[in-house]
Amino acid sequence: MVKELVDATIPKGVKPESLVKELHSFEGRVAERITGFAGSMPFAYFHGVWFTLWVVLNEGIFASIIKPFDPFPYGLLTMIVSLEAIFLSTFIMVAQNRQELVATYRELEEDKEQQEEEKEHEELEEDVEDIQKDLDDIKNAILLISQKVTSVEKLQPSKTPKTI
Repeated sequence: MVKELVDATIPKGVKPESLVKELHSFEGRVAERITGFAGSMPFAYFHGVWFTLWVVLNEGIFASIIKPFDPFPYGLLTMIVSLEAIFLSTFIMVAQNRQELVATYRELEEDKEQQEEEKEHEELEEDVEDIQKDLDDIKNAILLISQKVTSVEKLQPSKTPKTI
C-alpha cells in the first residue's frame, strides 16, 4: 500500500537525495519559520496591538503628536492586511508542500528499508534451504553407508570363536 501511495504522489525517477536537497532549501526554511510565527499567539498579539494603535492614531486621539494618515475606512490598513494575507497564504502553501516532501521522503525511505528487509529475508530463506539440502544429502549418505555396512556384514561368513 505504501508503494502505491508513493508511486501515486511521486513522479518516476525521483530520488530521496533530490527531495532532501529541496527540503533543505533556503526558501523552504524561510517559509517554515514565517509559517511557524504566523501560527503563534505572539503573531495574534502583535496584530491586536497593531490594529488598535492604527485605529487610535487615525481617529485623531493623538492628533497633537501624530497627524492621522489613514482616515476611516482605513484604506491603507486594508491594503496592507490584504497583501499580508496573500503572502501568508503563499508561505503556508510552501510550508505544506515542504511537509508533503518530508512525508514523501519518509515513505521512500520506508519503502527502501522494506525492500532491503525482504531481500534479506529471501537470502535467509535460501540459506535455510541450502542447509536443509545439505542435511538431506548427509542423511542419504549415512543411510547409504549403513546399507553397505549391512550388506558387507551379510556377505562375510560369521566367525564364531573357536573353543579349545
